[in-house]
Amino acid sequence: MKQALLGVALAAIMVSLGACAPATPSPAPAAPTAVPPAPTTAPAVTTQVSWGKPTIVTDRMGTADDLAVTPGEIAAAKAHLGDSIVGIIPCTMGTEYHFTVADSARKALEGFGMKVQLVDPEAKPEKQISAIENFTAAGAKAIIICVLDPKVLQSALKEAADKGVFIVQFAGRESAFNGIDISIEDADLGYAAGQYAGKLIKDELGGKANVAILDYPDLPNVVIRADNIQKAVLEQAPGATIVGRFLGGVQENGLKSMETALQAHPDINVVVSINDAGAYGALQALEAAKKDPQTTIIVGIDAEKKALDLIKQGGMYRGTVDTQPAKTGEMVAQGVVKLLAGATVPRDIKVPVKVVTKADLQ
Repeated sequence: MKQALLGVALAAIMVSLGACAPATPSPAPAAPTAVPPAPTTAPAVTTQVSWGKPTIVTDRMGTADDLAVTPGEIAAAKAHLGDSIVGIIPCTMGTEYHFTVADSARKALEGFGMKVQLVDPEAKPEKQISAIENFTAAGAKAIIICVLDPKVLQSALKEAADKGVFIVQFAGRESAFNGIDISIEDADLGYAAGQYAGKLIKDELGGKANVAILDYPDLPNVVIRADNIQKAVLEQAPGATIVGRFLGGVQENGLKSMETALQAHPDINVVVSINDAGAYGALQALEAAKKDPQTTIIVGIDAEKKALDLIKQGGMYRGTVDTQPAKTGEMVAQGVVKLLAGATVPRDIKVPVKVVTKADLQ
């Protein structure tokens, strides 16, 4: 209140002094200050994600490079999938190979932001049929499957495909209705094993050896492996002798076959097997026969943990061919993205193989 009265008094004094002072021109009024326009917010731009029908190429064999996905394809695939799911049906979750393929595919798809459901059919075709039907009824947009019995599953898979479900088959090529297949080529597996064995024969045994091949003649695709083992061994080491092809596939067969083969051909010093399991039995027989581990060679296929441990230890077991189950799972997931995004993709795609030796395990 005192400040207010003081202000009034000062104003009165100023008025009084002004009245006594000579008149001065009044200053020109200041120019008005321009007021900047109020900022405006641009409306949000919504990017429309679209997809179409995929183009499936059938005139060539595809590779892993054909499955490389772009951010745009991932976004389109997610939009196409929406709240639906991708179903995964391995042959079983009870083996290292099939577990790894399925688990790798699941992790990759979830990494892309997709919903996934996995069913273990426990190596029973009827459980695979139930899983196919349940996934289809639940609105799955894609099903990843390792087909146990193509003839038994054909009807269920075709029915799902007719309803628009994409089928991505791994470990086989005959059932990829409305979709693609991603598989190891048995010829590649056999050739890689035979080529490595032949190289060891050439480099360490002077190009000459008595070679036994462990086969499994009841399965035509496995016979293809054995054919290519023999082909590659003789290409690398023409001086080698193939003493015969013997039943393998499981450890018991490999043991019995090699015991019998050694009776007829005691000079066998190289065994190349269509898988690691049969090779374990051959190793038992060769060790029992007191074969020199420095001049005896075993090469298998599958890169099982036991085989890798044997290779790392040194001795007769010199190498195995990796079927790359983790890589297969990643490729399968990428195949799903390609199909859902409406991209161009080969129908038949092969998984690369890799020979694993002691040098790789150091």
